[in-house]
Amino acid sequence: MRRFERVLVISPHADDEVLGCGGLMAAQADAGAEVHVLFLAVDGMRHYGLDGATTYRQRLDEIEDVRATLGFSYEIAYGDRDLTERLDTLPRRELVDLFERTLNERRPDLLLLPSFADYDQDHLAVFAAGFAAARPIAQQFGKWLVPHVFLYEMSKIQWASEPMPRSTAYCDIGAVMERKLEALRGYRSQHRPAPHIRSEESVTALATLRGAEIGVERAEAFGVLRTVL
Repeated sequence: MRRFERVLVISPHADDEVLGCGGLMAAQADAGAEVHVLFLAVDGMRHYGLDGATTYRQRLDEIEDVRATLGFSYEIAYGDRDLTERLDTLPRRELVDLFERTLNERRPDLLLLPSFADYDQDHLAVFAAGFAAARPIAQQFGKWLVPHVFLYEMSKIQWASEPMPRSTAYCDIGAVMERKLEALRGYRSQHRPAPHIRSEESVTALATLRGAEIGVERAEAFGVLRTVL
């Protein structure tokens, strides 16, 4: 596995990072990379499948548990602002500016964005702004040019209007699959039994399929927007 120096994951909500690239995050952290997550909207709210509402404090506690499991640092852009499922109401310019500041400050060599192949308006808004923020401007003009920009997928992507990009990168996550599932369980308000898309069975099924595509037991797949060799 290639080790990156600094990995930045932009996650619309707290759990997207685990579903989409929790295995890669764990593997990179184990290899010594700095892994940082920028969470967008973190709120207390009601969810399908839960009898009561989840509080903001509970969501923060969940993030701390998951951070300890996977080994990343993080920041929250919009905490307790009632913006979950409403990120598309923010001006795109605001999100682009936020992402550009983060890229210039953290200078990642790998940027992970949610896929545009998604029905979730929050994910689409984050992808569009992240894609703009990662546009190629040479570093001598004062902007950090991320050499590797990937899209992460998750088990809900079977309900998508667009396919993932053909250029695909894979990460063998067989050695860290249980950590990915442990992190999923750490998001107690999001974890669901089968056949829910956020069940351990669904997450494992996608990892098994991606693993078969490269001849390993479990893998995560990524769309490649840019990679500089």
